[in-house]
Amino acid sequence: MFVTLLILSVFTGNLSANQSGQSGERDGNSDNMVLPEINGDKFYYFGYGSNMLTMRIHLQNPTAIKIGPGVLNDYRLDFHTYTKRWEGAPATVVPHQNRTVLGTLWEIDLINLSNLDKQEGVAQEIYRPLSLSIAHPPNRTTVARVYMLVNQPSTDLKLLQPDDTPFNRQPSKTYLKCLIKGAIETGLASDYVNWLKSIKHNGNVVDELENLLDLKDVDISN
Repeated sequence: MFVTLLILSVFTGNLSANQSGQSGERDGNSDNMVLPEINGDKFYYFGYGSNMLTMRIHLQNPTAIKIGPGVLNDYRLDFHTYTKRWEGAPATVVPHQNRTVLGTLWEIDLINLSNLDKQEGVAQEIYRPLSLSIAHPPNRTTVARVYMLVNQPSTDLKLLQPDDTPFNRQPSKTYLKCLIKGAIETGLASDYVNWLKSIKHNGNVVDELENLLDLKDVDISN
């Protein structure tokens, strides 16, 4: 009877560990994760906000290597809530048929994954990570880690007139300049860059980040 119970206990423990791995959760005995964006000791990440900019992502993820521009299909770019660091609404992606989000595809050492999760406030349930397909040249698709705000906007930013944009949907001027600089650096389409330049911001300037990321001379439409 003792042997039978012992075998059953081991089998149940192994089953629980396998189920945890399939859901992409951490194994309690190791830091290994079963995620489709992992490739050996690297993982792929799609940045659509401030992390399009090399100087920005390297602050907390120094191993990040830029693969190039990428496209997330059937999502839209939007802004919501407030971040103290940037003094305005941060970016998010929202599921939306026939819309696209442009950004930067990165390859990062797996050792930096926890740094990225910390930057995005995953433990505090500010953002949650997704594994999504990113299209990129030349005619390739790669599954990458993408972060989405937990508290999502309920309306489409593009349908709002600039003067009707709520304060909690407005990024700071500094944050928007970081997105624009990153988009230009990555080589995103000019019409997408021009749209970023037209987004209503709240006027807040974060001098520390302006200096750190060399944003003083970034051109912005408003």
